Amino acid sequence: MKKIYSLILSLFFINSLSQESEEPVIIVPENPEELVVESIDLQSGTIESLQKTQAQIDKLDTESKKLTNEYKDTIVEFEILNKYDNQLERITINQAEEIANITKQIDDLDETNKYVLPLLERMVITLRELIEIDVPFLMDERISRLEELEDILFKANFSTAEKFRKIYEAYQIENEYGRTIEAYSGSINIDGVNLGAQFFRLGRLNLYYMTPDGDETGYWDKNKGSWNHLGGKYSDEIDSALKIAFKQAPPDFINLPIQEVEK
Repeated sequence: MKKIYSLILSLFFINSLSQESEEPVIIVPENPEELVVESIDLQSGTIESLQKTQAQIDKLDTESKKLTNEYKDTIVEFEILNKYDNQLERITINQAEEIANITKQIDDLDETNKYVLPLLERMVITLRELIEIDVPFLMDERISRLEELEDILFKANFSTAEKFRKIYEAYQIENEYGRTIEAYSGSINIDGVNLGAQFFRLGRLNLYYMTPDGDETGYWDKNKGSWNHLGGKYSDEIDSALKIAFKQAPPDFINLPIQEVEK
């Protein structure tokens, strides 16, 4: 700074002299090269200082932009988290309502079971009574289905709805027997001897049998609760009925004894 001041005084002195004299006077410093070098050094120092200042400004600007971006990211993340928190709150409320609804359904189901389970038990008992007094066709199959119902009736791993469905299906099957005809193979005890036979079921009205050779025929007498053995009587008619039931012959009129339906 002192060197700059000396340079300014010199220039001012030169300018004053030039104004007082008619002819211009030029004063040359004793060491002009040194003065130039000092001027260059001064400018270089100023430029270097400006560069350092600009570098600091650039650094501060970068940090400012970084902080600004982080702030914006934080704002966005906050908004996302806030929305997510609101969604979780709604989900929690819905779950609480669903739990309350399920709890009420369970309570209602327990109340319903007090009436439904005894009803299902009576239905199974009634079904057994029906099978025991009915025409004895397909007894192994029907008793097996009945025992399955009795087995699951008090099992906890079967829902009330599942128990009802199985019992209802059993009733549907039994009801279907009354509207169809059927033929199947089995055995019959005649005078203490088990003989192979084919059976013809006419709805729930009658059940007939015939041995393969046709020598033994008969039908179930519902009034007596036993078989009526007819020897070989009605063998042709029963054979025709069996062929129709087995779908080996077209439907036709058949002359077979039918018991009176009880009112």
